[in-house]
Amino acid sequence: MNIYKLFIIAAITFVVCLVIRADLQAPLISGQYGNFKDYDGQDKPYLFTVPEDGQMMRLEIKGRLPLNSWKAIDIEIFDPDGNYLFSYSDELWAETGHDSDGKWTEYRDYTHHDVHFPKKGQYSAYVSSTFGPNKRAEHFSYTFRIIPIKGNSNFMLPLLWISGFIGGVALFVMLHRLEAEREGSDITYKPINKLNPEAIKAMESRISVWPIVLLFLAPVLFFSFLAYSKGDKEQDWQVYSYHHLTISVDKQLREQSIGSAGFRSRGGPGGK
Repeated sequence: MNIYKLFIIAAITFVVCLVIRADLQAPLISGQYGNFKDYDGQDKPYLFTVPEDGQMMRLEIKGRLPLNSWKAIDIEIFDPDGNYLFSYSDELWAETGHDSDGKWTEYRDYTHHDVHFPKKGQYSAYVSSTFGPNKRAEHFSYTFRIIPIKGNSNFMLPLLWISGFIGGVALFVMLHRLEAEREGSDITYKPINKLNPEAIKAMESRISVWPIVLLFLAPVLFFSFLAYSKGDKEQDWQVYSYHHLTISVDKQLREQSIGSAGFRSRGGPGGK
């Protein structure tokens, strides 16, 4: 097998992984967006349904803020029994300024987090927000929703990196050989001894193409199976929060919700 075939196999694997990731992130239902005016700081739950055990769910926030303002949004998640699980916190912002290239403007008007829910049922979320010094952001509209998606796209990331790296190295070798073959090239570096076709052929691997194809295909099939499967293993949200910056666990809320019979919410603006 020569370097060109290796590049083609790695490139195909990379594209297939991208397509599978896109399909895994596709919503199963459109879901209903909640408006901040109805839920922000209110003792009113946003209800959402986890349809199956082990379902991947997407927490989404979107909204366009006024320039030079930001809004931090916190979503607290409770299970069907009213026990607090975790909090998802993220920011929307809009900035403008000037530099050597002139005026620039940047927005962050959408953010999300995909998370695995071990048990099906109707869950509830409570929303609150804070804003920066720009007072216009206080009442500026944003929406959010929590919807099921097809699977866990993170399983495909290692294959993306590996196939991309192999494809990149193969492409570099191919380009180097093409440059070495060019007559009258202006490149500074040239091999001391130009390899003839027989020498190049001798350096090529004698390995058949099919074992290499299977070496790429088998991990793709295996990780795709894991990505689409739904496991009902219990989630340790405290440990999960250590590895995800936007996820946190409020110790006081957790102790209160588990320790209080009939507890169902974080409480209204007047306190927990």
